[in-house]
Amino acid sequence: MMNLRPFQIVLLGTFTFLAFLSLIVLSNTKGTTNTEELAYGERVVIWGSLDDDMFDIVFRNITQEDKAFGVVEYYQIDERNFDDEFINAIAEGRSPDMIVLPAESLVKHRAKLLAIPDDSYPYTSYRNNFVDGSEIYVLRDGIYALPFAVDPILLFWNRDIFASNGLAQAPRTWEEIVANVVPRITQRDNSRNILRSSIAFGEYRNVLQAKEVLMMLALQSGSDMVTDGERGYFLGINQSSAGGRAPLEASLQFYTDFSNANSPTYSWNRAMPTDKNAFVSGDLALYFGYGSEAENINNKNPNLNFDVAQVPQGGTATALRTYGTFYGFAIPRASGNINGAFNVAQKLTSAQVNDELTRALNMASPRRDVVAVGDSSPYRNNMLQSALIARTWLDPDPEASSDIFLRMVEDVVSNRSRAGGAVGDAINRLLLEY
Repeated sequence: MMNLRPFQIVLLGTFTFLAFLSLIVLSNTKGTTNTEELAYGERVVIWGSLDDDMFDIVFRNITQEDKAFGVVEYYQIDERNFDDEFINAIAEGRSPDMIVLPAESLVKHRAKLLAIPDDSYPYTSYRNNFVDGSEIYVLRDGIYALPFAVDPILLFWNRDIFASNGLAQAPRTWEEIVANVVPRITQRDNSRNILRSSIAFGEYRNVLQAKEVLMMLALQSGSDMVTDGERGYFLGINQSSAGGRAPLEASLQFYTDFSNANSPTYSWNRAMPTDKNAFVSGDLALYFGYGSEAENINNKNPNLNFDVAQVPQGGTATALRTYGTFYGFAIPRASGNINGAFNVAQKLTSAQVNDELTRALNMASPRRDVVAVGDSSPYRNNMLQSALIARTWLDPDPEASSDIFLRMVEDVVSNRSRAGGAVGDAINRLLLEY
């Protein structure tokens, strides 16, 4: 046996220690790299009907700082085919890992979606992070989507028409519209034919956001909307815990009066073009549309002198309301990468990333901290402030409910039914859809 001198023993021990230390460092480094690379798994596929170009731009920017995000892919599916594509994908075992879910489609797809439990995303954190209207995604068994955008209904107004009629500002109340805007702006001949319209209310087929406007009016009237309970969905659209007149009935009567030729507010009828086209052509003073439409309107008529404002409210209203379409990231139960999808959803709804994404989509952020900062652009600031007061409802099926609202409006306009009867019939038909 070879005898080692003390110096050799020390030297050998030193090398052994350094080798062991190197193994530890390499092991930790490798583990960290793997963890970073697998933060979202090997692939996360997102389906949605929103513009894929906007998502691609934002995703590229994220990947520059977060290399692992490169596994995330977004595919735009035609809105008209989305439901069928989604159902078929699940049946064929090729479900996306995440979908862009408009809140109106939550009821329709609820059984296919994963409910995020409180221990994964506490409800208190959700309420602290997102505006009140975002709670549409919180049902009794969990959170069905993390909200990332709000597209609120805004008031678009023609500045030239207003100025020509001695009006300097957009109306802030419905009383102002009835008492001031309609009498000054609406022009009719001796036969009551409308020559210029102030507001496009009263019909359904040529008012693009007719259902949304009616729900907005019901919300402003204190409607209890639709709630999710142990026994299923409770339809409280025509009820108000605050008391007073039935909200949807009152809203329908107010709305349809604008197409009643015998009413002082008569300003619209079914022979008119669509409200948006009339506004773009400069023939309509007020248009109620989604905030995201501003760029499209400007592109259609660059010479149109228009502005946007928050929607009017009741003169004595204390709780302000508008309608808004909320978009959230939902995870299908059939997703092959649930953890990765959840991490992506959290990333995309974080403050900095979400602000960039909603700007690209020309929508408002639902995050309270982003709204609180505001924006130097009056248009975008109106969007953000409207997001704070925006609400929506648990629509059983957007297409079916649209047909029901169409019939409800036309029953009143054609004098087949009074407002109360038309609303009662609509509610009964809606109940069958849940």
